[in-house]
Amino acid sequence: MHLATKVLLASLPLGLLLAPAATVGDTTGDFHTGATLICSDCHVMHASQQHGYNPDGSGFFLTPDTTPHEYLLRAEVNDLCLSCHDQSSVAPDVLDANGGKYPGIVRNAGFLNRDGVIGQPATGHTLDTLDTAPGGTWKPEDDNGTGHGLNCVNCHNQHGYAGGVNTYRNMKMDPGGTGFAYAQVTYAIGTNNLALDVFETAANSYDFNDINYNEPDTNASTYGKWCGGCHTNFYGAPGGTEVGGVATGSAYEEFHRHPVAGVDIGALGGGHSSLAVFAGHTNHVKVMSASGVWDGSAADITPSCMSCHKSHGNGNAFGLIWMSGTGTITENGDTDATQKEALCGQCHVQGS
Repeated sequence: MHLATKVLLASLPLGLLLAPAATVGDTTGDFHTGATLICSDCHVMHASQQHGYNPDGSGFFLTPDTTPHEYLLRAEVNDLCLSCHDQSSVAPDVLDANGGKYPGIVRNAGFLNRDGVIGQPATGHTLDTLDTAPGGTWKPEDDNGTGHGLNCVNCHNQHGYAGGVNTYRNMKMDPGGTGFAYAQVTYAIGTNNLALDVFETAANSYDFNDINYNEPDTNASTYGKWCGGCHTNFYGAPGGTEVGGVATGSAYEEFHRHPVAGVDIGALGGGHSSLAVFAGHTNHVKVMSASGVWDGSAADITPSCMSCHKSHGNGNAFGLIWMSGTGTITENGDTDATQKEALCGQCHVQGS
């Protein structure tokens, strides 16, 4: 466990520690906001606690570490987050096997692994890793200090945002701190709003079937730009430095890197992607749609980062989604997929 506890609030003055990050009713995330932002879940005043907050001493609390932590934290950052988010009935499970509050779902983001503790390091985001982000120059030590690896708050704002700023999953608006990806990933709950980036069919829904992605700007992906905060070379416009591509009429081909915005499936015929191939599957990877129709029956669907990778990771290398299009959907893809090429076959005609 080699994380600096100070990183959790390193960007905030200490005076803001107890200031409310959001008011009740604000949409800043499904949790860690308003009435669910409970200070004592994570902070302890005297680095010592033997009982709960009810008059008789009952009630939930996390026993603080014997060694005090900066910013009044009960534990180091990842240990603190995982005290609720790993094998706990009070919150979604984000690490390895799903034993959390929603054990029967297919987690849309998949699951993390942890360096030297659980899971395989090539399968997605690895807590505690010191590695530089692929495609970029950002490394966890840039934010967290020498010797301190990747933690949850490198991607998520633990307090949400004040004033009703609408951010999906409390995602930070400038991951990597580079300014490149100042990206507010917005979302709608219950009723879709095509002007927002993500559609969640119900509050507190983390299941694959309940989350879809809009395309408010048909030339961009806010989600992809957000990922580009750390993975800088993987996000860019068609024809640009990062992605490359040669214009062919109104579309592009001959990319240097796979596009994550501005290129609809089936925009070019021949040996490229095929809307008919995509639409022919029963199971579909996640894509963006400007019209809010994601099954291939509309011609405006666009792949982005989440089309190929689980945000947290899964059991496959790179967190890739091996989805053949048939079988039971899993966090690795679906049960009929036997190789990574099943993912390519979601959209592409080569080899079919």
